[in-house]
Order: sequence, then structure tokens, then C-alpha cells
Amino acid sequence: MKSIRNYLKYSSPVKKLSDLFFIAAVGVSFYLLISTYFIRRSLPAGVCPIDNRAEFFYAAIGLLVVAFILSFFDNAKEK
Repeated sequence: MKSIRNYLKYSSPVKKLSDLFFIAAVGVSFYLLISTYFIRRSLPAGVCPIDNRAEFFYAAIGLLVVAFILSFFDNAKEK
């Protein structure tokens, strides 16, 4: 619990925002992995389960890119 308090107290807002985007990207990616697995089981052979869900893949990639870019603007010193 103490490490969470230290993170909230000493992390810069940019670091928190970057971490938030990264967590959102991981969540969307995990959702895509699980849903693609279940959709693929019910589709016939030769059908691509990704075609109808491309916007989610683009969103996950976009969130990761934003988190990566924001990580360059974090000026907080490590403790």
C-alpha cells in the first residue's frame, strides 16, 4: 500500500497519464485476444476473424503509441 501512495505522490501527471494509456491498451488487447479466440472457434475455415474488428486493433495500437510518446516527456527523477 505504501508503494501505491509513493507512486501517487511522487509521479508526474505525464507519467500517470502514460501509465493510464498503457493500461487501457493492455485491456483492449486482452479483450481482443479473448474475443478473437471465441469468434474463431465458431467460424468456418478460411474466414478471417479480424476483418470486422479492425477498429479495435487500431485503437489498441494507437493507445500504445500515445503511451510510448508520453513516456518521453516524463521528467520525474527515479527514487
